[in-house]
Amino acid sequence: MAPSSLTRQARAMMQVIYNSDNYYLVEYSDQHAYELVDKRSARGTVFQGDGATKFMEFMRIAVGEDASVEHVDDFLGNFDVLLNVRVVH
Repeated sequence: MAPSSLTRQARAMMQVIYNSDNYYLVEYSDQHAYELVDKRSARGTVFQGDGATKFMEFMRIAVGEDASVEHVDDFLGNFDVLLNVRVVH
């Protein structure tokens, strides 16, 4: 497989779907998973399967109510207690 094909394939499998000063959210479509990372604490978690489905249902509701960065960050802050994996950048 050519390098450009690998790059396209990697992009299809992993996509940043939200990025603010405080959080980023990555979708891993091939694994039906979402990774949420708090940039300030350098901690994150991964939602998979039914948990990923439920998380995204609530995320869509939150964005539908108010798509501002402040509102979405406040919503994501509700998950801080679950961010138990140290992220190394």
